[in-house]
Amino acid sequence: MKFLLTNDDGIYAPGLQALEAFAKELGEVVVVAPDGPRSGFSHCATMYESMELKQVGGNHYACSGTPVDCVRLGLTHLELKPDWILSGVNAGANLGVDLFMSGTAGAAREAAILGVPAIAFSHYHRTGAEIDWQAAASACERFFGEFHTKLLAKGEFWNVNFPDSEFLTARQVDLVEAKPDPSPLTLEYLERDGKLQYKSHYHQRQRIDFSDVHQCLSGAITVSRIPLF
Repeated sequence: MKFLLTNDDGIYAPGLQALEAFAKELGEVVVVAPDGPRSGFSHCATMYESMELKQVGGNHYACSGTPVDCVRLGLTHLELKPDWILSGVNAGANLGVDLFMSGTAGAAREAAILGVPAIAFSHYHRTGAEIDWQAAASACERFFGEFHTKLLAKGEFWNVNFPDSEFLTARQVDLVEAKPDPSPLTLEYLERDGKLQYKSHYHQRQRIDFSDVHQCLSGAITVSRIPLF
């Protein structure tokens, strides 16, 4: 099995290393990831500026563009033919309406548009809490083992969110399918020196019962089938 890996946290992010550790056990891995953080880039693609793509060791390539660019360059410029494109593991959840902003999800969506099965992996964590990346790699393996044979329609991808590590490492957590929660994020802006900075209260966001937000923040591994339209 062949995998193309990317993310929006940058090529040296620990979440990408966890994803690679899992994927290497199953087959051949090539990594094409941004050369730095690109969180919140959604489905942004570089159209009118040039980009750099540098090999940074083995089958690892750093791109100056976005997560979507990484997918496009991997499939076209590098002429890769992966069985799966995996994005993540993002250090932070991508639940509900986050899907419209997430570069992690954007990369998986682009893969699905181009006809390659894709999974976006993200990991919720409370502010200040450390992520157990080894447990995350094991959770990736568990999900893939249970879901990789399920068919996806053209343009669909799997969006997977792991709960806080206190749940993921303490016991065998539930793995549940759930629909994305359409509730808006909390909105607050702090003013300092005449400038405004968005302040997130992620754990206090609205939660519709049995939605992906409710399930993940309650301690389950949550998976959603995300259609293109």
